[in-house]
Amino acid sequence: MWDLWPLVRDRAGAFTLVMKASNSIVGGLAAFYDAFNSGSVDQFSDALADTDGTSVIGSAPGEGHSDRASWIKTYAEMITPAGVRLRGGPSARGFAHDGAGFVVDEPAFVLPDGSRLETRLTAVLIEEGGRWRVVHLHFSVGVPDEEAIRPPE
Repeated sequence: MWDLWPLVRDRAGAFTLVMKASNSIVGGLAAFYDAFNSGSVDQFSDALADTDGTSVIGSAPGEGHSDRASWIKTYAEMITPAGVRLRGGPSARGFAHDGAGFVVDEPAFVLPDGSRLETRLTAVLIEEGGRWRVVHLHFSVGVPDEEAIRPPE
């Protein structure tokens, strides 16, 4: 049988959960929000992990970036000039083990006129240089199943 991360089989054959709740990793996501809202490409870049796989999946079909460089470019050329901000949700929860982990949150993108896009987020972070940095974000917009189901083609 396999050992499944974050579950580890102990000597007696029972599975043990090794992920632990972490306020520290939630703070790492909050630091990312601050960097996003700074308008500084350097601060934004510094909040992203410098590793293969650094990516984002956006809330719209086909939206996202599969590499760090294109994500930073879009931030610089589109997000910052548009004045979009990212406000963290009221109750982010984080879990970590051995320098890696994830956070779930319900942040909102806020436009300059105050309108907002409320989202759900799963964020994967790693510890680099003594602080948490974002490896991957996956945003989604909650839509009732009845609205999301499409008829057969």
